[in-house]
Amino acid sequence: MQKIVARGQIGTIAVSLLLGTTLASGIGLQTWAKVSESTVAPAGLESRLKQTRSQTYTNAMLAGYAAAERKDYQTALINFRRALAARPGDRYASAGIRNMETYIAQERAEAAKQAEIARLETTLPRAVAASDWACAAASVDRLIELVPPNSADRARLIAYRGELTGLIQSRANLDQWSTVCPGGQV
Repeated sequence: MQKIVARGQIGTIAVSLLLGTTLASGIGLQTWAKVSESTVAPAGLESRLKQTRSQTYTNAMLAGYAAAERKDYQTALINFRRALAARPGDRYASAGIRNMETYIAQERAEAAKQAEIARLETTLPRAVAASDWACAAASVDRLIELVPPNSADRARLIAYRGELTGLIQSRANLDQWSTVCPGGQV
């Protein structure tokens, strides 16, 4: 009856035979260690790993630049971080990360500014309808700060603020004072 040897056992048997032959021939254990390292880890493995890291870096950088061009800063940031992981300390990946973090922070600040403008544009008509001139004036003052300096909207807001100043100085509707924005705060 013939016994079939499994594929994994063949390698173990070969190593055992090689070890036995080596020890029988008088080669020392240090020499055996060098021989076994070269047979266990193929010489091209390290080269292939470097090539894979290089491809990962290149692909991630290209994907990052493409996403940044589309203004998809989150995706670009993820890819620049992948590139940095593939090549730690890389100045181009690091610069890409810094740039994307800056763009993301700017987008968030702009979104917060637009949200505040929308809120003030809702508050202002309510304050005027309630004759709450202090609230209306505070809303217009803040809108003037938020609107771009050279816009026509800013010029209209400044003119409207002059009208509100006249209403405040005439003490019109004192019984309605600050009902929409308590204390005139927006």
